[in-house]
Amino acid sequence: MISGIVGLMAYGFLLAAVLSRDAWVLSDFVYIMFKAHDVAVILQFLFMIPVFYGIQKLSQKHAVGMSRTTLQVGIGALLCTALFLLLGIVKIFSDGHYLLPVMVLGVWLMIANRRLVGVFPRLLCWFGMVIGLGLVTFGSFFPAYAIWVDVVILRIPPVDMATYPEPPMNFANMFIHKMIWVGSIMGVAPLPVWAMLVGRYLLREDRKRLQEDVIQSAYKTTIL
Repeated sequence: MISGIVGLMAYGFLLAAVLSRDAWVLSDFVYIMFKAHDVAVILQFLFMIPVFYGIQKLSQKHAVGMSRTTLQVGIGALLCTALFLLLGIVKIFSDGHYLLPVMVLGVWLMIANRRLVGVFPRLLCWFGMVIGLGLVTFGSFFPAYAIWVDVVILRIPPVDMATYPEPPMNFANMFIHKMIWVGSIMGVAPLPVWAMLVGRYLLREDRKRLQEDVIQSAYKTTIL
């Protein structure tokens, strides 16, 4: 639940930054909003780790149980995203490097949710797969921008935007920015909602299991 709430806040910061930006060089407000987004996503993804553990634990009760390796890949994508964002805040990485592990997370969500049909409600799994595709689309901005627009996004440490000329807004640049908007709507925005729905389902299953244990315990006590 906490991951979902923080994730919605992060998306709000991102929208505020993007919609307020009107120049290549960031204003103070836009810069603060982007950094607030980065901090919020770090917290969002760290709080998602218990959700992934809960998914793996619940799946073990079914034939399509999630393997330990699959779980580690998902958590690794979360941790790498958080780390890359942190390195971006301290200006070691550019603001776009974190999109690489986001792509990995998107692929993981598509594969994991496809295999979890039967463990979770079918609609929830399909929702997760759509979000995964959205995150892949969103993260594709990073390599696409480097290939077709400007390799400046790859620089480590990042360049000072105030001294670097703005790349031309050609067809490739416009298409890539449209692509990141689509990925944002498909993946980034609904990811917190998916996390909250999954968390709620996991809590409900835990309560159900606890009630069954209490009933079984009472039944055994009555027999004895």
